Amino acid sequence: MAWRQEDCRLVLGSGILSPFEHKLQDAAPLMYRSLLDLVRILEEASKDCGKCGPDLWNYAQQTRAGLLNELISAELAGAGIKAGGKEDE
Repeated sequence: MAWRQEDCRLVLGSGILSPFEHKLQDAAPLMYRSLLDLVRILEEASKDCGKCGPDLWNYAQQTRAGLLNELISAELAGAGIKAGGKEDE
């Protein structure tokens, strides 16, 4: 992401969180909550159509899995654990 570039003023180096990063961390649960609410709406809507319902349900499940994978990866990275299960050296 753009703010992760070395010359970005929004993100401080050396592991210190900038005010911008604090705002992102504080907002992240709300953003994920909103996205999961949208997935629930897709799941509910999929029940209303016999033709496209199964495809919409599958899309909702793929989206849900992607969101959860991203959330888990972010939580692991925050704990200093790489996605492959190895700790940073």
